[in-house]
Amino acid sequence: MTWPRPLYYPRLVRRSSSPLRRLPQVLLVVAASAAAVASPGGAAATLWPNVPEQIARALTSGDALERRLAATRVGELAPETAIRLIQRGMSDPDVEVRLHLAGAAVRLRMPRAGDLVIEWLGEGDARLRLAACDVIRAAPTDRSVVALGRVLGDPDPHVRLAAATAMGAAGLPDAVSPLLGHLDDTAPEVRAEVARALGRIGDGRAVVPLIGKVQDSVPEVRKATARALGELGDPRAVSALLLALQDASQDVRVEAVTALGRLRSDDATSAIADLVTASPGAAGAFPGARPSDSATSSNDVREAALRALGRIGSEAAVKALLAALAKDNPAAPRSAVRDALVSAGAAAVPALIAALAAAPSANTAAGAALVLGELKAREALPALVRGMQRGVVPLRHGLRALGALGDPAALPGVLELLGDGDPAVRAEAIRAATALLDPARPDGRAVDPARALLIDPATAPDEKLALVQLLGRTGSPRAQAALLPLAKARSTPLRLAVIEALGAARAAGTLGAAVDAALLAALDDESADVRLRAAIALSRVAGPGSARPLLQRLTVAAEQDRGALGIALSGALSRADDAGSATDAKAANDASGKGLVHDVAAAIASAPDAARDALIEGLGRMPGQAAGAALARMASAAPIDDRRKIAEALAGHPEAAAALRKLAGDPDPGVRANAVWSLGAAGDKDALPLLLPLLKDPDVAVAGNAAGAIGRAAGRAGQPARAAAALCAALPDARPYVRANALAALTVAGARCDGDAARDLLARDPAEAVRLAAADHLARSGADDDRRALARCATEDRNATVAGRCARAAPPRAPVAGAEDVVVFIVPFDAGRGGSVRDAPAPRAPFALVRADGLMRLGVADRRGELFERGAPRGAIRLTVPAPLVK
Repeated sequence: MTWPRPLYYPRLVRRSSSPLRRLPQVLLVVAASAAAVASPGGAAATLWPNVPEQIARALTSGDALERRLAATRVGELAPETAIRLIQRGMSDPDVEVRLHLAGAAVRLRMPRAGDLVIEWLGEGDARLRLAACDVIRAAPTDRSVVALGRVLGDPDPHVRLAAATAMGAAGLPDAVSPLLGHLDDTAPEVRAEVARALGRIGDGRAVVPLIGKVQDSVPEVRKATARALGELGDPRAVSALLLALQDASQDVRVEAVTALGRLRSDDATSAIADLVTASPGAAGAFPGARPSDSATSSNDVREAALRALGRIGSEAAVKALLAALAKDNPAAPRSAVRDALVSAGAAAVPALIAALAAAPSANTAAGAALVLGELKAREALPALVRGMQRGVVPLRHGLRALGALGDPAALPGVLELLGDGDPAVRAEAIRAATALLDPARPDGRAVDPARALLIDPATAPDEKLALVQLLGRTGSPRAQAALLPLAKARSTPLRLAVIEALGAARAAGTLGAAVDAALLAALDDESADVRLRAAIALSRVAGPGSARPLLQRLTVAAEQDRGALGIALSGALSRADDAGSATDAKAANDASGKGLVHDVAAAIASAPDAARDALIEGLGRMPGQAAGAALARMASAAPIDDRRKIAEALAGHPEAAAALRKLAGDPDPGVRANAVWSLGAAGDKDALPLLLPLLKDPDVAVAGNAAGAIGRAAGRAGQPARAAAALCAALPDARPYVRANALAALTVAGARCDGDAARDLLARDPAEAVRLAAADHLARSGADDDRRALARCATEDRNATVAGRCARAAPPRAPVAGAEDVVVFIVPFDAGRGGSVRDAPAPRAPFALVRADGLMRLGVADRRGELFERGAPRGAIRLTVPAPLVK
């Protein structure tokens, strides 16, 4: 059974004496306005039923002003209605009407809208020609893209520019010939856009003509040309790009060196290495360079050169990077040199190990050690240890590398330095040892040295706190025995650290009972912080015997303690069988009130709202069919808030799938959203027919969760084709989170859509969430077209988060093993109070939780402002903008 993992965001939470109002270790804060979380109901305004009819009628009016006003409102309508009206109005005689409708078509990403505006390309009004290019860019078709070729000769340079942009965005090979015919356009911005478009299309016919533009008179054109040659990936461009390294514009030099890195040309390594050794900050400092006219610094060129060497990754490139380590600062949290060596990957490991075996400078040795640690090169462990013993590798950096290495075999060498005379070395040794330990794999080697330092009066208080954490990470019974006497320490920080350490791993037998007793006693502490920390620890490790005392406490506790007790009880119930050994519904009924399931269910009936959600959640986490049957019985006549929580709790009971199917048709969208999400966890392939129509549910949380559930269920059933059939049809959905979850679900199910749908969404979708999901989806492919799309996104997307995701997109890899239960409290960001964070979780707050596998769960929190996610994949999870706030 997995433990719930608390989510940390401590610095944004205000202090308060109430444990529910100060949750320093279990809160995750989501940015949302107060108005958005006032109620779980609709936050968006709705139109009167007769408004669409009024707009449709006005679009046929003989009064041009009336039609214009109606055209401005088309975007407010449901997508199906708006698209129908746009199709009718695109031939309106009034230019303003058509322009407004074109804007609506772009915003709605109207399918095949490009065909509707082909005739506009010959209109006399340049505004219409520009609008046609924008529509074709947003919704291209083969016919409309080919038609753009004649607009490349338009007398208006703005139209030519828009046409080239649209042709590049479409990515059709048929656009190559017309674009090549306009590489010599009189307007430099058009020439640059033509070069960019040719790079996006990726057709090899453009290589030789583009090489001729490396010497264009305008820097912006040369810059675009260098980038395009890198995107095309043809080695014939190497000589021209080497020449561009001496360009007067540093912007051009950055693009040229980046392109050479993309080409992975070892022939360019020597020239690129010269850029690395040049003095940073001196304009024109590179061999043969002309004076610079660029605002880009020469240090930007140097960093681009380092990245290029890392991408090339040859023996010569790694040698150049190793030489750069000598002038690098190993104490800096990040380093362009180290990042480049990490990107070189396994190819750099032998050279790094050899450097440690030689007599390198301290900077080189420290940098090499840190890179080996980040690469998790376990074969480097002997070299790292010997380097530290010889004094070649500075101890602080060597310990940091050993901690990052993640190899438990490094632990003995780390433990030897726990008592070092240098406080900085001791602190790094404690951190490294803590990183190398995993409570799930008990390891007692660190217990004795850590305990000795802990009881030493000379040990500083901050070191004692770190040592307590280290002992907890060992997962060893001996460590817990050493920590138990400190559970009542007078120092509150020490007491908190000990309680958290006791909750790191479950102890067996008498020791486990003693730990439970100490944590239960801490629930009576006068400090709200201690009570909350004890509750979290109990949720992780409490044995079955603790469930009944916690249940009794919860039903009689003061309101301010119920939140903490609910956390503890929910975890304890996850490890508790029914006392009557009930394994099915009949046995549960025969328990005559003696079973734990019966007692929890009975407590729910009489508990106040503040405790009901904790009890329902606990039943959901409780193993055995009896708990699932009890929840199913309650669902039929429960109030809305109870039904929402029951629908969430049933995710842990596949045997109660019938109850979930019924809840998936509930009138309340919050109930449906939770039920649909739970079907993704508990349902099998038989749930797919129920989930498919819910993709079109009018509530975005239900539809988005349905997409995620389809991906999970189809993935488990090994039916990617069924997932693709449903999810690909959902990609044009007008709601961003439905599109985003459809992409993430395709990735989870191992499915792909025909054509370039994901690439199109990455390039054109206005929603950040969709482009992030598209980047993750394409990264799993490894296809050349997908890699080029990600490279373009990394350099062109205006959103830094999206561009960074595209730049870091990894090749296909195995998912992180394991899953864990996660408790999340929603503490809204209140824009109406000057951007402050509220003091307490918000009941029934809308949320959007993004899991490590990219799937997004949508819905509203329970009456405590909490949500429980069963079996979340291991890795980072986060909250993003709730669906009601996303346009």
